[in-house]
Order: sequence, then structure tokens, then C-alpha cells
Amino acid sequence: MGQLTHAQLLDLAGYSLEGNPHSALYTRLETDSRKVDSNCVFFALPGVASNGWDYLDKVVALGGKVAVVPSRLGLERDDIELVCVADPAKMLVECLHSFFGRMPRHMVAVTGTNGKSSICFYIAQLAEYIGFSSGLVGTFGVGPLDRLSAAKQTTPDLLSMHLTLMQMAELGLDFVAFEASSHALDQGRIEGVPFQTAVFSNLSRDHLDYHGDMNAYASAKQRLFAFDGLAHSIFCLDDRYANFMAEAASESCCHYYSEQNEQADFYVKQLTLEPTGYRFILCHPKGESPVFLPLLGRFNVQNALAALASLWYEVDDKVALIRGISTLSGAPGRMDKVQLPNTPLVVVDFAHTSEALEVALQAVKEHTDGRLICVFGCGGDRDRGKRPLMMAAAMNNADYVWLTSDNPRTESIDQIFSDVLAHTDEGASFSFEPDRRVAIRQAILSAGPSDVVLIAGKGHETYQDIQGVKHHFNDKEEALRALEVYVN
Repeated sequence: MGQLTHAQLLDLAGYSLEGNPHSALYTRLETDSRKVDSNCVFFALPGVASNGWDYLDKVVALGGKVAVVPSRLGLERDDIELVCVADPAKMLVECLHSFFGRMPRHMVAVTGTNGKSSICFYIAQLAEYIGFSSGLVGTFGVGPLDRLSAAKQTTPDLLSMHLTLMQMAELGLDFVAFEASSHALDQGRIEGVPFQTAVFSNLSRDHLDYHGDMNAYASAKQRLFAFDGLAHSIFCLDDRYANFMAEAASESCCHYYSEQNEQADFYVKQLTLEPTGYRFILCHPKGESPVFLPLLGRFNVQNALAALASLWYEVDDKVALIRGISTLSGAPGRMDKVQLPNTPLVVVDFAHTSEALEVALQAVKEHTDGRLICVFGCGGDRDRGKRPLMMAAAMNNADYVWLTSDNPRTESIDQIFSDVLAHTDEGASFSFEPDRRVAIRQAILSAGPSDVVLIAGKGHETYQDIQGVKHHFNDKEEALRALEVYVN
């Protein structure tokens, strides 16, 4: 537990200490006005719906004595001491790093529309394999790789982000991979995190309900590569936004990976499909190495390359690092296989954009001898424009489609389905079942033993969000129940 004196606070803010005998000692820093007491410094940060300085009355009522506020506001109060600085968020980070803890030695941030979670998961596995103690901050959870705690959001708020990383360092973790979402980048929630490496996977339509258009969405992602202290920036050369992202980075720290583009620093050749994965020749800055990747889906070749590239410049034993690729296990809810003897193969995947759904279906099709059946839905209270695109991706790449619910949240299921079917021909052949449990069951029971059923959209999630209430729901559990009925 750290502590900060009033004099140290004023010194960091650039204030003169002459004539200020204040001797207060603070044991906490806080950005949530509801958690303030007399022992903490309150940092008034800008927000999405409201701003920290809107709650100074509440801070005073709870016993707060000092608040750091933006100097541009020109605020004045008699009931609380205001420390005015140009950037309270930057000041908060300086206080944290100077007086409240240290960060893990190696940190990687991964951004992109698809693949962030898997890449982070593979980075953490490879780091463990070569001797680091590793952890995650992202969709799959927060903490050490072998004991993750549930994550409330992909990237925590600014204060929580830094405190979480400091706690990881206290636990002895020396390598952390975390997901940098566009929301977090746009809202400054990872400001000041001293990571050494940043990775870009790809960009496709998502979160336009928040960003408005693709240019704003891409610009939010691009901010990651302008962070101070970044030593290595890793880009997927197969994505059309790679060069745009690289514009924000120092040219000397840019590295590229690709499935087959020989202009990249890391790419593959002689890629062959096997029942449980892919075998290929890995081309890297030190030469070529034969590799077996025990994962389904060609996109996982790219994801594995991204993980390898993010660690390449941090380790000396390249041979061990490359060997680690063959030990990778699939990420939760990403091309996650469920199967019993003499039944269809069921694959659960998180794909929730049209591009991700198309990629997932094409990846599964490589392993399908019979029909490919797709079960999917679209989330409520989110970008409505992507809904018909997802239906088109399903209809164009699967032999049969079961349209169902995802997380309707507070939106009408009828409205969601109306949007999904907006551009679907009236004569199109598919089944419509709003109850996701029933849809999964019927899709599996209608399949033959050589067929494959892809259940898309929720992946690792263990709930359905309906009218603000999260009900337990797990696609893998439902698939297994249906398969047990199938064999009986």
C-alpha cells in the first residue's frame, strides 16, 4: 500500500511549496466520487455521460479534502482544496507510478476488431512456455493465466487498469497481455500504461453505435501506436488498415506478420491442413522453422504469428519460442469443439460481426465432410447496421442457417430479427427460432454424423442478457445436452 503527502501532490502539480504548511497524508487515489473519504485524493476526470468535476458536492459531503481538477475550467471553491492541472489523468498516472507501486516488466497491448482475445491468450501461453509468469487483462478475465477472475469489461477504467497491473506485479507476474478496446482508447482508459509492445490484428465494422463511422473507429484504434515508450509495433500486413495504423508509430519499431505475404517479417509457406490443426514452414527474421499449430481455423495461423511476433523481440531463445507454438491450446469459446462419438461436430465461436462469422464458417468448412449448419443471432442495443450483413455471411457460407436470439438486452427481439432479415430474399431457406436453447437443440438433432454445427456469437459467455437481467446460458453446455439426446 502506497501513500502520498500533500507536499508531494503539490510538487507533482508544479505548485510552489512556500507558505503551505499542509501536512496531510493520503493513502488512496480515487476517481469515483462515491468511494471518496478524507484519506484519499479525488481526481476529477472527464467521462462519457458526465464528468468527475460534476460531483464535487458529493466529494465534500463524504469528507474529501482535496480534488485534482482541469485548470481550463477555472473552478473555485471554499469547501475543498482544488489542485488545478492541465491533465488530471496524466497527474493521476504520475502519482500512481511514483508512490503506489510498480508495473510488470513486460506488457503487450493488442487491439483490433477480431482476434484480440485469442492473441492475448496465446501470448500468455507462449510467455509461460518460455519461462515468464504471465497474466491477462481482457475478455477471458483478469489475473494470472491459471487463475483468471471474471472481467466486467474488456479494458477497465484508468485507475483500475493501473491498480490491476500493480497488483499483478505484486503477485510476481512479469509478463501481461491485455486487450486495448476502441472504447478504452477513445476514453483514455489506458493512458500512461508503460507497455513495450502493441499489436494490431484487423479492422472491420463494429461498435459504430459508439464511434459513428469507420474513420472514427479506426482513429481510436490508431491511438495505441502513438503511445510514449513503445518499443515494438506489430501489424497484420493482410489487413487493409495496417498502413494506416503504422502511420502513428515510429518507423523503426514497426514489424509485420502475414499468412503468406513474403514482405512481412513473419509469414508462413507450405501450409497444409490436418484433422487437428495446421502444419507449415514458419518464416521469421532468423530463418525458417517447421511448425505444427494444434488449432482449427486459418485465422488462428495469423493469431499465432501475432503472438509469436509480440514476444520475438523480448526473448533470446527463439528456438524455444517457436517450439511453444505446438503447445498452444484453443482460447475459450473460440473455435471450441464439442463432440461425442457418432455425432456431429459442434464448434462454439464468439464471432459476432459479419466478417468474423464469414471467417469462422470458412474455417470450419475446411474440416467438414457433410453439411455446415450455422446457429447465430445478433445482440440488442448495438450497431443495427451489421445485422443484415451477418445474415448474408451466414447464408453465403453455411448450407443451412438457424436464426435465433443472442443477447437482446433491452431491445425488442422482433426489431432485431426485422433488421437481420432486412435484405434477405423472401424465398431464402432458413429456420427461425427465438429461443436459443431450442435453436441449438434442433440444429444439432437435424444434423447428420458427418455434419458440423457452428454456434456463433456468444463463445465464452455464460449468460444471456434479457431486459437487463443476465440469465445463465452456456452454448457449450447446451450443445452437449443436445448431443447426449442425439446419441440416445
